[in-house]
Amino acid sequence: MDTPRTTTRTERASAALRRVLDIAASVLRGLTLLAIGSAAAVSVAWLVWLADAPPPATDEWVARAVVLALLLAPAGVLLLLVAGLRDLGRLPERTRALPADLRDRARDLREPLHGSQRRGVLGVLTSLIRLGRVVLGSRDALSPYTAVAISLRPAILIASLFAALAAVVEVPAAVLTILILVLT
Repeated sequence: MDTPRTTTRTERASAALRRVLDIAASVLRGLTLLAIGSAAAVSVAWLVWLADAPPPATDEWVARAVVLALLLAPAGVLLLLVAGLRDLGRLPERTRALPADLRDRARDLREPLHGSQRRGVLGVLTSLIRLGRVVLGSRDALSPYTAVAISLRPAILIASLFAALAAVVEVPAAVLTILILVLT
């Protein structure tokens, strides 16, 4: 039987968890908006630069494309982190669905054993093809966890911190660049 003290602790813990989840959702929205805003500002500034001073040679086109890719990298890193964290939020749903997927894969592995067994090179090739199908199917069952695993690596977390700082700097720098190029 729950005592009033236990119920109060449970309610406080539940309320704290809801606040943490609300803050996390706000942070994810903020990071998404920062990444999109940074990518948009950098892309517009690059297009204005391209219109203001078209590159005369092919080599300069390549250099400008590399500059664009480097400037879009922080937005890409932030979006990778956001995708991984959103997948982390959906992890409980996927974990509940995983046993059914794994049972299907186990059935696929057992099926060839009950079928007709061929001998020789043809039997080996058939077994390899069936094994390849099972491996590819298993990859589909486990692929929801790859974005989570990537986004929680310390290198990505540190890169995301620096990407967020770079994106915060890129937005005003891009706007300033656009104004300078348009007004001069």
